[in-house]
Amino acid sequence: MTKSNWRYLILSAGILLSVNVLPGCDAPDADSWYKGNLHTHSFWSDGDDFPEVIAEWYREAGYDFLAISDHNTVASDERWLNIATDHPRFATYQKYLASSPEGWVESIETDDSVLVRLKTYQEYSERFQSPGEFLMIPAEEVTSRFERKPIHVNASNVAEYIAPQTGSSVVDVMQKSVNAILEQGERLNRAVMPHINHPNFGWAIRADELAQVEGERFFEVYNGHPSVHNEGDSLRMSMERMWDVVNVIRLSEGLPMMLGIGVDDAHHYQEQAVSKANTGRGWVMVQSKGLSAEELISSMEEGRFYASSGVLLNSVVSDGGTISVEVEASEGVSYVIEFIGTRSATSSDPLSISRSEDGEVQTMHYSSDIGQVLQHSEGSSAHYTFQGDELYVRARITSTVVKDNPNYNAEYERAWTQPIRPIR
Repeated sequence: MTKSNWRYLILSAGILLSVNVLPGCDAPDADSWYKGNLHTHSFWSDGDDFPEVIAEWYREAGYDFLAISDHNTVASDERWLNIATDHPRFATYQKYLASSPEGWVESIETDDSVLVRLKTYQEYSERFQSPGEFLMIPAEEVTSRFERKPIHVNASNVAEYIAPQTGSSVVDVMQKSVNAILEQGERLNRAVMPHINHPNFGWAIRADELAQVEGERFFEVYNGHPSVHNEGDSLRMSMERMWDVVNVIRLSEGLPMMLGIGVDDAHHYQEQAVSKANTGRGWVMVQSKGLSAEELISSMEEGRFYASSGVLLNSVVSDGGTISVEVEASEGVSYVIEFIGTRSATSSDPLSISRSEDGEVQTMHYSSDIGQVLQHSEGSSAHYTFQGDELYVRARITSTVVKDNPNYNAEYERAWTQPIRPIR
């Protein structure tokens, strides 16, 4: 597989717009595809390894870009980590010492502990990134709360620390977080991209709340952390269901659709298990003119990317009247391609509301017509023709491969394309 063979040609009304070529034809200067993870953690917050070790893993695993998005820090100050010699982290320190260039590690050892200086983003990014080959993107997970609910918003390509926000509601805290991130980008004339993290973590964010955030275009449809409830539960909706509900609400209000991101949200690097937040579970594939934060963010804002938990695509092609998907098929693996969408006559109003014993809204229940499977195809390629009454259509591709080191048992590898609006 070579990046130059991949195509994602979207000629769609209103939201997704890409190179102006006919479906099936290569652009004269076809963009490359880049694999990246925009959400992960290190010793700078609640991860369990040094950022250099984490960056090395992603680079060696074939990723093209990485954002280490620690909670409420941009890793720019002087910080020392105290590790007792009888603590499991001491073995992590010893591995870090052994794998680092001579003179790189700054530490003070005593009989019963070691103090280790954490390298700043500037230091570790300069060590690992290489133009056109591997990019480190500065990031922060702006970590706030409303009452008991965690409200986390990632800021990719951040330049300055952004403080956690307070507000009068879940929506108010989200909006203030997004506003602070966008304000920094405008003030510094810099591409700084917010995205809403794991809405189901702590059951913090409902679909109707996520739909109200203005200026936000992205949320995590897939997060590799086992505690964020991608699949929902018997009462609350999955991330995919939320994606469809959010976009139906937003379109009814004249807002642009939310686009779906896949991430690791890795915290645990010492042990691989279903119960751990490990690397390599979710990522984005971005079609971009180059490997820079500005170009990647620009492409994502145009919708020229897809999310994956294992399935790779050769092409996604649309002219606003049809969508064609081709999988990069593996021998002996079968695929199901489902085209999922909502028809324009479908109401965005909730049918009923579930409340907790104290009267708090837990979830709103919406029509089953939202997010219907409009076409089910088996094989490594499929073609969908718009009927003319769809609000949008997206594709979900599922393979027969059970994920290696999944975040829940019997998880199959998948990919999710962005929603496309028909040209009328």
